[in-house]
Amino acid sequence: MGAGVTRVSGAVVRRLGAGVAGAGVALLCLVGGTGVAGAQPATSVAAGCQSYWPSPYPVCDDIKDLYTSLGGPAGPLGLPTSAQQPYGVDGLRQTFTGGAIVWTPATGAYLE
Repeated sequence: MGAGVTRVSGAVVRRLGAGVAGAGVALLCLVGGTGVAGAQPATSVAAGCQSYWPSPYPVCDDIKDLYTSLGGPAGPLGLPTSAQQPYGVDGLRQTFTGGAIVWTPATGAYLE
C-alpha cells in the first residue's frame, strides 16, 4: 500500500466522537505504506506526536520514542488506549492494550 491521503468522515467520525474532530467534521490523515494492518501511522497531531489508526490517541515525545523502539502498534504494547495523563508530581503516563509507559524528568520513559 503506497502513501496517500485518506478522507475519513461519516460513521468513522461519529465513532471517534466529537472530542477528536467535532461532530460532522471530516478527518484528513496521511496514511503511510509501512504500517501494520489496522494500525496505520497517520499525520502528527502536534509536533513530536504520532497517531495510529484506529486509535484516536496520539503518542508523543519520549513516550513515542520508547513506544516506537518497542515496535509501535505491532509490538507487545499494541495500540494506545488513552491520552497521556499526569503521573506523580511532574510525570506522564499513557496506557496501551498491552501495558503502559511512564515518563518523568528524572527517569525518562520506561515500561510500567
